[in-house]
Amino acid sequence: MTTNQAPQAAAAPTATPDPTAPSDPTAPSARALRIIALCGLLALFVSFVLTAIVMLEDSIGDDGRAGSAIDAAFWALGLGTLAGLVAAVLPRSVLAHRARTYAVAIQYMLALIAPVIAMMD
Repeated sequence: MTTNQAPQAAAAPTATPDPTAPSDPTAPSARALRIIALCGLLALFVSFVLTAIVMLEDSIGDDGRAGSAIDAAFWALGLGTLAGLVAAVLPRSVLAHRARTYAVAIQYMLALIAPVIAMMD
């Protein structure tokens, strides 16, 4: 006794991605850059303290006033803070990943250069 049934074809896999699948660990992440930018704000605070120490030492030990390089150092700290806040706060739809990366890099560069500028006075 045989039946005439055609073999059933296997269902073709769909191309929709599985939302529960783990993402690529090496993919660029805005969250990681935000955390790095927030740590950069701490680095800017340390840089601010160092710049203030240099300013006070220069004001007391020299002619009693801070020079224009001190002003430039504090401007660098302010701009670094602005760059860090832009990288940490703006949503992903507004700021591209590359621009966020550049903002974080600028933040750290300004945090490093501010005390050096202050020491030039």
